[in-house]
Amino acid sequence: MFSGTDSAEAQEYATDRLFMKQYKKTKCRNEAEKIIRKIKKRPEMTLEQEALLIQNIWVKLRTNLPLSPGERKHLKKLKEKGIVSKKMNAKEIWKHKATQFKDIRMKCKQIR
Repeated sequence: MFSGTDSAEAQEYATDRLFMKQYKKTKCRNEAEKIIRKIKKRPEMTLEQEALLIQNIWVKLRTNLPLSPGERKHLKKLKEKGIVSKKMNAKEIWKHKATQFKDIRMKCKQIR
């Protein structure tokens, strides 16, 4: 009685597959860039900043100026553990972040 194709079965074109593949890659790139922006905004103390902070604490102690609560906490930590820094200098931090960003972006290129 009814001839023809079922309307529920749609014909798939090659361009549809290409569009979906490109859509997935674009969506992934947008998400990756969002993650990268968050990482870039996250503050991270460098070795140079920590050295200046320690120098500032010692100057305040010598001149009998009051220390802020954060400086007192840092001084207490210095007295207990000494100067043990696991911080990286600014150049190393950006080098580390660059490789991290590259890895995040490469994940999107691997989408098939």
